[in-house]
Amino acid sequence: MIRHNSASLCVYSDKYSVAQITEMLGVEPERSGDIGDPTPSGRAGRNLTPPYARYQRTFWCLREDADDTDAEDQTGFSAVRKVVDRVLPVAHKLADLRNDGETIIWWSGDSDSTQGGFVLEADLLAKISVLGCHLYGTTFLGEEGSGT
Repeated sequence: MIRHNSASLCVYSDKYSVAQITEMLGVEPERSGDIGDPTPSGRAGRNLTPPYARYQRTFWCLREDADDTDAEDQTGFSAVRKVVDRVLPVAHKLADLRNDGETIIWWSGDSDSTQGGFVLEADLLAKISVLGCHLYGTTFLGEEGSGT
């Protein structure tokens, strides 16, 4: 079963700045960078080629985390639900942002076993569909009996 999960809604844009995306969506990002700004690796001084040291597109990211302390939610997708609910009222703005970029929901879950069981409920699927975002996901599997 998924015991911890995180989700991010990321906007990648060739046209809009971080400030413009923030104004359009009415939500402050947790991570962001305008075209040409140093990436986290670039700021750390890593010896990277320019495409990895500086943002090639504007990057705007909203993130949520969730763990097994939420006893009511056994789906493994509670973080996705939190992200989706935050931006659902401005779904039409995400469509505008896709005209010159991408909007992606990234999900990862940590399983407590060698199986990564989860449930993607129909109402959440419907909301993701309204947002028009692709959902990319991965599950990190624990060792049987390890508890992580």
